[in-house]
Amino acid sequence: MQEPLLSDLCKICHINPPQYRCPRCSTQTCSLPCTKRHKLWAQCSGVRDPAAYKKKSELVTPSGVDQDYNFLARLERNIEKADREAEGRGIALRPALDGGFKNQKVEPAKGEVQMQNAFQRVGVIINRAPTGMTRSKENSTKWHQKHKCLSWTVEWVHDDGRKELGNCLETLPVSEAYAKLIQENQPASKKRKCRSKSKPAVKAELAAAATEDVGSPTKASAEQATSSHPSQLDFTLPPPAKETTVPPYAAPLAAASHTPSLTANHFYLLRPHTPTASRVLIPLPPVSRLSMSLQNRVVLEFPTIYVLPYPPDALPRQYMLEEQFLGYSEQENKELEALLKEVGMQGEFPTDDGFFRDHEIQKQEKLDDRKILDVLRQDLKGL
Repeated sequence: MQEPLLSDLCKICHINPPQYRCPRCSTQTCSLPCTKRHKLWAQCSGVRDPAAYKKKSELVTPSGVDQDYNFLARLERNIEKADREAEGRGIALRPALDGGFKNQKVEPAKGEVQMQNAFQRVGVIINRAPTGMTRSKENSTKWHQKHKCLSWTVEWVHDDGRKELGNCLETLPVSEAYAKLIQENQPASKKRKCRSKSKPAVKAELAAAATEDVGSPTKASAEQATSSHPSQLDFTLPPPAKETTVPPYAAPLAAASHTPSLTANHFYLLRPHTPTASRVLIPLPPVSRLSMSLQNRVVLEFPTIYVLPYPPDALPRQYMLEEQFLGYSEQENKELEALLKEVGMQGEFPTDDGFFRDHEIQKQEKLDDRKILDVLRQDLKGL
């Protein structure tokens, strides 16, 4: 039997016929150990050199096209990765005058400084959603140059689950902002109708607010004036010197009186990032301004306000007040801390959320497994 030539065998072991070819230097090997030995001996990376010379006949082949495509795709991935890293570090890559790229600091957008100062003044904490997410795209909160205040994007959620987005100034009361949203979403014919009836509606609302605050003698005088002059009902209000102080919420309610259901609505601010199946809500007074309602609160991009017909003491099961949530969280933390103390662990827990503090719980040297099992059995018996 004729022996094969050495040139036809593996270049490393010279025993077996070759099965692999190095993409870098085209060295032929027969197995993985020989391939590793070749990389070690020749200090070869085994990665194809994209700048290596190739004949024109080799470029038009499927393998040549695949190699060029993979090379361009790898370049694109590296550029995208570099852009993400630069964006994460706050570095902006801008084309310089000489055609190259120059690292410059990111300049704030128009009104960005005023908006950040307003956030600090109110004390609201904004949790930003990832770039490209729907929540981030829907956020159009900005600094209103004319009114010198924030123009918030507010998500209004109704009892039937319907959601509406609208912009409102931070100086507006919550009820007035919602009334403005309802009026803007009405058809044009209804808008004209509401404008024509706005003045009588305001007078009627002020009259109702005044009669509620004044005692029975004023009510009797109002009834007498109404019976004697039925056609002048809107002008039977007492003179300004004699009438009592009108509550500050009379004007916002009067402006929203074209919608009869507004007076029966209750407003709640959603508290995000809560480890419960129920929505944790914070009751909002209808007369409070939006800036006061968001003071020292956390919002996800922009505030979410629930408009429900239920008072705080009659919320359905899918909702929970913040006060109840904090009470449950504090009780669970106390029970967990007591359990860990019994088994020999000590730690600190917050009083508002059910999360651990930043530092980890310090463990003791050893824990008695039997003691842990006994405590767990007692808990199961209690359930």
